[in-house]
Amino acid sequence: MILLFIVAVFLVTVFAGIPLVWAILLTAILPIFVFDLSGYPLQAVYLNFIGGVEPNHFLAIPLFIVAGELMSRGGVGLRIIGFARAAFGFMPGGLGMVVVGASMIFGGISGSAIADSAAIGSVMIKNMAREGYHRPFAAGLVAAAGTIGIIIPPSIPMLIYGFVGNVSVADLFLAGMIPGVIFGLFFMGVCYWVGKSTGCDPGGQTTTRGELWRSFLGTAPALFMPILILGGIFTGWVTPTEAAALAVVYGLFVTIVVYRDFNLRDLPALMIDAFVTSAVVMVVIGATTVLGWIITLEQLPQVLVAFVQDLSSSPWVFLLLVNIVMLILGLVLDPVPAILLTAPLFLPTAQTFGVDPVHLGVIMTCNVAVGLFTPPVGATLYVASRISGDGVLSIARSMAPLYIAALSALLLVTYVPAVSMTMVEIFR
Repeated sequence: MILLFIVAVFLVTVFAGIPLVWAILLTAILPIFVFDLSGYPLQAVYLNFIGGVEPNHFLAIPLFIVAGELMSRGGVGLRIIGFARAAFGFMPGGLGMVVVGASMIFGGISGSAIADSAAIGSVMIKNMAREGYHRPFAAGLVAAAGTIGIIIPPSIPMLIYGFVGNVSVADLFLAGMIPGVIFGLFFMGVCYWVGKSTGCDPGGQTTTRGELWRSFLGTAPALFMPILILGGIFTGWVTPTEAAALAVVYGLFVTIVVYRDFNLRDLPALMIDAFVTSAVVMVVIGATTVLGWIITLEQLPQVLVAFVQDLSSSPWVFLLLVNIVMLILGLVLDPVPAILLTAPLFLPTAQTFGVDPVHLGVIMTCNVAVGLFTPPVGATLYVASRISGDGVLSIARSMAPLYIAALSALLLVTYVPAVSMTMVEIFR
C-alpha cells in the first residue's frame, strides 16, 4: 500500500509541475503523516539529506562536469568532427555517420549527453540540411546520437549508480563500451539507409590515408583523455574521484597549452556554470537519499521482489518490467534522478533473479539515454530544437527510424548479457 502511495504521489507532483527536488521530498515526507509513521522523526529527514551528499566519492561528479565543460568549449568539437568526417564521410549517409561517430568520440571525453549534442549539433545540423537532409531528421539524429555520451564511459549516470548501489565503477565503465558502440552502429545503419534511399548523401568522397592520419593527430590530445581516465581506473592507479581530478588537470593542459583555444580569464565563468550544474545534481541526490531512507525502512524492495515473483519467476520478465518502468520515468525525469530513485528498488530484486548488478546498471543507463531524446522532457531533444529552430514534435516525428534503432539496441543489451559483460569478464 505504501509503495503504491509513494508512486502515486511522485507521479502527481511531477506532472503537476512541482520542481523535482520538492516532488521527491514531498513523496518521502507525506507517507510519514498519512500512515502515521511516528517512529520516523522529521529530524531524520534533514540528517539523511545532508548525509546523502557528504561521501567524499561524490566529489567525482563536479570534477567530471568541469572536465567535460573544459573539453566541450573551444575547438575540440570541431577537431573531432573533422576526424569523424575523414573516417566516415565517404559512405552513403556519411554526413549522418559523422554526427554519430563524432558524438561517440566526444561522449568518451565529456560524459555529458547535453554537451555532446550542443557541440556536435551547432556545426552539423546546418551542414546536413545544406547537403539535402530533412532538417528535423538532422536535429533528431544529433539529439539521439548525443545520448551515447552517457553510455560510453566516463558516464555520470553510471558513476551515480555505482556509488548508490555499491557497484564497481570500473566494471560499469567497461560494461558500457560495447553497448555504446552498438547504439552508434544502429544509428549509423539508419543514416546509411536514409542517405541511400533519399539520395541526399550518396557518399563517394574518399579520404586519403595521409588526410586521415593528419586529422587523427590533430584530435589525438583530446582522444587521450578517456584513455587516461579509464586506464587509470582499470589499472587501480587512481580511484574514480582521483581520475576526475586528473581529467580536470589534463583538460586544462589540452585546452590552454596544446590547442590554445581557452583562456584562463574564461575559467571563472566556466566554474560558475559547472557549479550550478553540480549543485542541481547534489540537491537531487540529497532528496533521493531521504526517499531511499523511507523505502528501506518500510522494506519496499522486499515488497517489490514479492510482487515480481508473483507475476513470474523468469528474469526475462523482471528485465522487461525494468525497461518499461525506466522508459516511462525517462519521459519525465533526467537520468540522474531516474537512476537514484529506482536503483535502491531494482538492485535487491535483480539479485533475487540472478541478474548481475553491472548488467542492470547498463540496462538502466541505456533506458534513460533513450528518454533523453523522447518527448515531453527529452533534454537533448530540446537542445537540438533550439539549435535547428524546428519544433520538438516536428523533430520527434522524423525520428521514427532512430527510435526503432534505439529500442532494438536496448533489447539486445537487455537480453544478451554478453554484450555488457564480455569486457568485464576479460578484465576482471
